[in-house]
Amino acid sequence: MADITITVPISDVFREVSRRSVIISSTDVYYANKTVEERQNSQLQGEGDRITTDFTKEAAKEILKTYIPVQGDVSGLAFEYDLASSGNIVYRFSENDDPLSTNHTSAITTRLTDNTKDAMIYFILTSLYRSDGNVNKEQEMLIKYNDLLDVLSGDIYRLHS
Repeated sequence: MADITITVPISDVFREVSRRSVIISSTDVYYANKTVEERQNSQLQGEGDRITTDFTKEAAKEILKTYIPVQGDVSGLAFEYDLASSGNIVYRFSENDDPLSTNHTSAITTRLTDNTKDAMIYFILTSLYRSDGNVNKEQEMLIKYNDLLDVLSGDIYRLHS
């Protein structure tokens, strides 16, 4: 029974939310009548931006709730958020007693990594648009976030049960 490790580089999350928030604040109708300063306040800048860092920590902890049920027998740290040292967010859980084939496990682990990162991005954007008062974008991002949590739960179940 081996541990499955899902690693999400924080810099990748920062880069993606920065890019998406800039695009949306430039193209979404909610921001059409906003000043340049108001639009810039709706753009997450990533590294060094305290708001982005706070939203990222919150997102990592929210997504951890999906992993917690399968982390009880992990050998080592089950969760890491280490901005200064490794720059990664790491989730670990143990594989089931009867492991899947290596290729199957690898494919699911890759999908878990991608979907965990995307869920994190959608949660951060949901938080941003909630604080902006952009209800339509908030709901759109929240739906995508919740859909990804369902997919994550299914993939975790496939590897752990």
